[in-house]
Amino acid sequence: MKDKELLYRVKTNNKKAFDELFLFYYRDLCRFSLTFVKNADDSEDVVQKFFVRLWENRRKLEIPENVKAYLFKSVYFESMRFLRHKKTSEKYLSNYLSYFSPIDDNDTDFSGFLPHLHKAIEKLPEKCRQIFILNKLEGLTQKEISEYLEISVKTVENQVATAISKLRKELKPYLHLLPATLLYIIFH
Repeated sequence: MKDKELLYRVKTNNKKAFDELFLFYYRDLCRFSLTFVKNADDSEDVVQKFFVRLWENRRKLEIPENVKAYLFKSVYFESMRFLRHKKTSEKYLSNYLSYFSPIDDNDTDFSGFLPHLHKAIEKLPEKCRQIFILNKLEGLTQKEISEYLEISVKTVENQVATAISKLRKELKPYLHLLPATLLYIIFH
Protein backbone atom coordinates (compact mmCIF):
# COMPACT_ATOMS: atom_id res chain seq x y z
CA MET A 1 0.00 0.00 0.00
CA LYS A 2 1.27 3.43 -0.83
CA ASP A 3 2.35 5.65 2.04
CA LYS A 4 -0.03 8.42 1.06
CA GLU A 5 -3.03 6.12 1.10
CA LEU A 6 -1.86 4.63 4.39
CA LEU A 7 -1.62 8.08 5.97
CA TYR A 8 -5.07 8.95 4.61
CA ARG A 9 -6.45 5.84 6.32
CA VAL A 10 -4.73 6.88 9.56
CA LYS A 11 -6.48 10.25 9.25
CA THR A 12 -9.81 8.45 8.97
CA ASN A 13 -9.24 6.64 12.27
CA ASN A 14 -7.90 3.37 10.91
CA LYS A 15 -5.82 1.87 13.75
CA LYS A 16 -4.58 -0.98 11.54
CA ALA A 17 -3.17 1.52 9.03
CA PHE A 18 -1.49 3.41 11.87
CA ASP A 19 0.11 0.20 13.17
CA GLU A 20 1.31 -0.63 9.67
CA LEU A 21 2.84 2.82 9.22
CA PHE A 22 4.46 2.60 12.65
CA LEU A 23 5.94 -0.85 12.05
CA PHE A 24 7.22 0.05 8.60
CA TYR A 25 9.02 3.27 9.61
CA TYR A 26 9.80 2.84 13.31
CA ARG A 27 13.35 1.42 13.07
CA ASP A 28 14.47 3.82 10.32
CA LEU A 29 13.08 6.79 12.22
CA CYS A 30 14.81 5.64 15.42
CA ARG A 31 18.14 5.39 13.61
CA PHE A 32 17.57 8.83 12.13
CA SER A 33 16.73 10.36 15.52
CA LEU A 34 19.78 8.64 17.04
CA THR A 35 22.04 10.75 14.83
CA PHE A 36 20.81 13.79 16.77
CA VAL A 37 20.04 12.62 20.30
CA LYS A 38 23.02 10.21 20.56
CA ASN A 39 21.21 7.70 22.79
CA ALA A 40 19.20 4.70 21.55
CA ASP A 41 16.61 4.84 24.35
CA ASP A 42 16.10 8.55 23.83
CA SER A 43 15.73 8.10 20.07
CA GLU A 44 13.04 5.48 20.64
CA ASP A 45 11.26 7.85 23.04
CA VAL A 46 11.41 10.61 20.43
CA VAL A 47 9.93 8.42 17.69
CA GLN A 48 7.24 7.01 19.98
CA LYS A 49 6.30 10.52 21.06
CA PHE A 50 6.05 11.55 17.41
CA PHE A 51 3.73 8.66 16.63
CA VAL A 52 1.59 9.43 19.67
CA ARG A 53 1.25 13.03 18.44
CA LEU A 54 0.47 11.79 14.95
CA TRP A 55 -2.33 9.57 16.24
CA GLU A 56 -3.71 12.24 18.60
CA ASN A 57 -3.77 14.83 15.80
CA ARG A 58 -4.75 12.47 12.97
CA ARG A 59 -8.01 14.26 12.14
CA LYS A 60 -6.19 17.56 11.52
CA LEU A 61 -3.53 15.87 9.42
CA GLU A 62 -2.86 17.29 5.98
CA ILE A 63 -1.63 14.51 3.73
CA PRO A 64 1.73 15.55 2.20
CA GLU A 65 2.91 14.52 -1.26
CA ASN A 66 5.99 12.82 0.15
CA VAL A 67 4.97 10.93 3.29
CA LYS A 68 8.45 9.56 3.98
CA ALA A 69 9.96 13.08 3.91
CA TYR A 70 7.15 14.30 6.16
CA LEU A 71 7.82 11.55 8.72
CA PHE A 72 11.57 12.15 8.78
CA LYS A 73 11.16 15.92 8.99
CA SER A 74 8.68 15.53 11.85
CA VAL A 75 11.06 13.23 13.74
CA TYR A 76 13.85 15.73 13.16
CA PHE A 77 11.77 18.47 14.82
CA GLU A 78 10.78 16.11 17.65
CA SER A 79 14.49 15.31 18.16
CA MET A 80 15.33 19.02 18.30
CA ARG A 81 12.53 19.56 20.83
CA PHE A 82 13.95 16.72 22.94
CA LEU A 83 17.46 18.21 22.82
CA ARG A 84 16.17 21.64 23.84
CA HIS A 85 14.37 20.11 26.80
CA LYS A 86 17.45 18.10 27.74
CA LYS A 87 19.64 21.19 27.59
CA THR A 88 17.15 23.11 29.72
CA SER A 89 17.05 20.27 32.23
CA GLU A 90 20.84 20.17 32.49
CA LYS A 91 20.93 23.94 32.94
CA TYR A 92 18.40 23.69 35.76
CA LEU A 93 20.42 20.97 37.46
CA SER A 94 23.57 23.05 37.22
CA ASN A 95 21.77 26.10 38.63
CA TYR A 96 20.31 23.98 41.39
CA LEU A 97 23.66 22.58 42.47
CA SER A 98 25.23 26.02 42.51
CA TYR A 99 22.25 27.40 44.45
CA PHE A 100 22.62 24.75 47.14
CA SER A 101 26.39 24.83 47.34
CA PRO A 102 27.56 25.58 50.86
CA ILE A 103 28.03 29.21 51.77
CA ASP A 104 30.64 28.36 54.35
CA ASP A 105 33.43 25.99 53.35
CA ASN A 106 33.48 24.74 56.93
CA ASP A 107 29.94 23.42 56.49
CA THR A 108 31.22 19.90 55.83
CA ASP A 109 27.94 18.13 56.64
CA PHE A 110 26.05 19.87 53.85
CA SER A 111 28.91 19.84 51.37
CA GLY A 112 29.38 16.13 52.01
CA PHE A 113 25.83 15.51 50.84
CA LEU A 114 25.99 17.41 47.54
CA PRO A 115 28.04 14.88 45.55
CA HIS A 116 25.61 12.14 46.58
CA LEU A 117 22.61 14.27 45.65
CA HIS A 118 24.10 15.18 42.28
CA LYS A 119 24.91 11.53 41.54
CA ALA A 120 21.42 10.38 42.62
CA ILE A 121 19.70 12.97 40.43
CA GLU A 122 21.90 12.01 37.48
CA LYS A 123 20.87 8.35 37.92
CA LEU A 124 17.19 9.20 37.42
CA PRO A 125 15.79 8.35 33.99
CA GLU A 126 15.99 11.35 31.65
CA LYS A 127 12.31 12.31 31.63
CA CYS A 128 11.97 11.65 35.37
CA ARG A 129 15.03 13.81 36.10
CA GLN A 130 13.79 16.61 33.88
CA ILE A 131 10.36 16.67 35.53
CA PHE A 132 11.84 16.49 39.03
CA ILE A 133 14.17 19.40 38.32
CA LEU A 134 11.41 21.52 36.81
CA ASN A 135 9.09 20.82 39.74
CA LYS A 136 11.30 20.70 42.81
CA LEU A 137 14.20 22.88 41.78
CA GLU A 138 12.69 25.40 39.40
CA GLY A 139 9.36 25.57 41.21
CA LEU A 140 7.09 24.97 38.22
CA THR A 141 3.67 23.55 39.02
CA GLN A 142 2.69 20.16 37.71
CA LYS A 143 0.23 21.82 35.33
CA GLU A 144 2.94 24.14 33.99
CA ILE A 145 5.26 21.19 33.45
CA SER A 146 2.54 19.20 31.67
CA GLU A 147 1.95 22.11 29.29
CA TYR A 148 5.67 22.75 28.77
CA LEU A 149 6.49 19.10 28.04
CA GLU A 150 3.14 18.40 26.36
CA ILE A 151 2.31 15.48 28.64
CA SER A 152 -0.55 14.84 31.05
CA VAL A 153 -0.59 16.20 34.59
CA LYS A 154 -0.96 12.59 35.79
CA THR A 155 2.30 11.68 34.04
CA VAL A 156 4.02 14.59 35.78
CA GLU A 157 2.62 13.49 39.15
CA ASN A 158 3.81 9.93 38.58
CA GLN A 159 7.28 11.02 37.48
CA VAL A 160 7.72 13.30 40.50
CA ALA A 161 6.62 10.48 42.81
CA THR A 162 9.00 8.07 41.06
CA ALA A 163 11.89 10.54 41.37
CA ILE A 164 11.25 11.11 45.07
CA SER A 165 11.02 7.39 45.72
CA LYS A 166 14.25 6.65 43.86
CA LEU A 167 16.10 9.54 45.51
CA ARG A 168 14.98 8.45 48.98
CA LYS A 169 16.34 4.96 48.35
CA GLU A 170 19.55 6.19 46.78
CA LEU A 171 20.23 8.84 49.41
CA LYS A 172 19.09 6.96 52.52
CA PRO A 173 22.66 6.44 53.85
CA TYR A 174 23.40 10.17 53.49
CA LEU A 175 20.20 11.85 54.68
CA HIS A 176 21.74 12.62 58.07
CA LEU A 177 24.07 15.05 56.25
CA LEU A 178 21.17 17.11 54.92
CA PRO A 179 19.49 19.98 56.77
CA ALA A 180 15.84 19.27 57.65
CA THR A 181 14.56 22.22 55.62
CA LEU A 182 16.19 20.94 52.46
CA LEU A 183 14.89 17.43 53.17
CA TYR A 184 11.39 18.86 53.26
CA ILE A 185 11.84 20.83 50.01
CA ILE A 186 13.17 17.84 48.07
CA PHE A 187 10.97 15.06 49.41
CA HIS A 188 7.57 16.78 49.73
